[in-house]
Formats: sequence, structure tokens, C-alpha cells
Amino acid sequence: MNQIVAIARNTFLETIRDRILNAILVFAVLLIVASILLGQLSAGQDIKIIKDLGLASVSFFGVVIAIFVGTSLVHKELDKRTVFVVLTKPVNRARFLVGKLLGLMTTLTMLTILMGLAYLGLLVFLRVPVEVGLFQAIMFSWLELIVLTTMTLLFSTFSSPVLSMLYAFAMYFYGHNAQTFKLLAQKAAPGLRELLLGAYYVVLPNLTHFDIKNRVVYGYTAGFEQVGLAIAYSLVYSLGLFCVAAVIFHKREF
Repeated sequence: MNQIVAIARNTFLETIRDRILNAILVFAVLLIVASILLGQLSAGQDIKIIKDLGLASVSFFGVVIAIFVGTSLVHKELDKRTVFVVLTKPVNRARFLVGKLLGLMTTLTMLTILMGLAYLGLLVFLRVPVEVGLFQAIMFSWLELIVLTTMTLLFSTFSSPVLSMLYAFAMYFYGHNAQTFKLLAQKAAPGLRELLLGAYYVVLPNLTHFDIKNRVVYGYTAGFEQVGLAIAYSLVYSLGLFCVAAVIFHKREF
């Protein structure tokens, strides 16, 4: 356990020095500029756009950090040869991956909390009502980051950072258009239809479970069943991804 904590701590310190402060700075500037520009809009529309822009920014910066940092998690250790130092100690490869994943998730959790506080603080400053749905949308974005971070970790165990990044963005794009894929799969020929639907239900990510931002802007609040489903899907799917990553990394020769 101490070994996992040490790896997670080093990963957290490394990522926070490189990325998080710049992301927070850009996010803060974006919100300030947006709040000034939105003051010129017609009454009523500015509140909806502020809500929508803020939630989209929280999600966007989290996804960018997760993909750009996560895809190089393992490759960077291999490139610097530091992985050999770690694995020569009594640390198996699965624990090494757990430590790297927890370290990056700690960074992303801090990033999400800070951006969420900045966003909600701006709403309070502008006297915009802060509803429960806004907190839920931020939490759902964080749950999505768990899936994306684990996915990028999986890709980094067998591919280069550039290819891993392309795979991750492709899966992100697919995940938010999963329902369209399902409709197309249902129209496919017999045999292919079952194969595609199997991939939809079992293999490919469905990130629409976490996308409630647009509805929250209009006062939507997720029920307990939807919140529970999002949490369960995030944890179960991420666990499956990690198990595959651990198997691949264990069999990898370097």
C-alpha cells in the first residue's frame, strides 16, 4: 500500500507542476472575459449562456488534461527508464499502474474542484441562482474523467502517446454519439447487427450517461436512479478497462 501511495504522490506532484496551474489560469481568464461579454446580451439569455459556458469549460479542461497527461503516463516512465528502477523493487506492475492512475485522478479531482468553485463563485457574484443540478453536472463531468483517465492509461500500455491520444479522442467522440451508433447498428445486416450491438453494450464507452449539462442549464435535476447509474457505470467500466490494462502491461516486454 505504501508503494502505491508513493507512486501516486510522485505522479500527482509531477502532473500538478506541469499542467494544472496553466489550465486553471486559462479557465479563470475565460470566465472573466465571458462574464464581461455576456453583460451585453439581452436580459434572460445571459444567465443561460453563463451556466452553459461554465459547465462546458469545466468538462473541456478536465478532458484535455486527462487525455494529454494520461496518454504519456506509462510512456514517459519508459522513456526516462525510471520504470526499471521502480519495478526492480518489490512493486508489481499492477500496483505501478494503480499508483499512476490514482496520482492523475488526484490531480484531476483537484482541478475539477477548483474550477467548479471558481464557476460557482462567479455565479454567486453575478447573482445567478445556484441550483442542485449545477453541482450534479460538475460531479458527472468528474465521473466521466474517471472513465477517460483509465482509458488513456490502457492505451498508454501498448501504444505511443500520439496514437494513444488519437484513440482517446476518438473514443470520446464516439462516447458522446453512442446513441447514433446504436441506431445505425440496428439497421445493419443480421450477424453484423448483433456484433455491433454487442460492442455497443459491452466494449465501447457510452459517455452520454454523464452528459446532463445542456438540460441542467434549463433547470434539470438528475434523480437518484440516474446518479446511481452514472456512478456505477463509471466505476464498473473503469475497473474493466484497468483489468485489461494490467494484463497488457504485465505481458509487455521492455
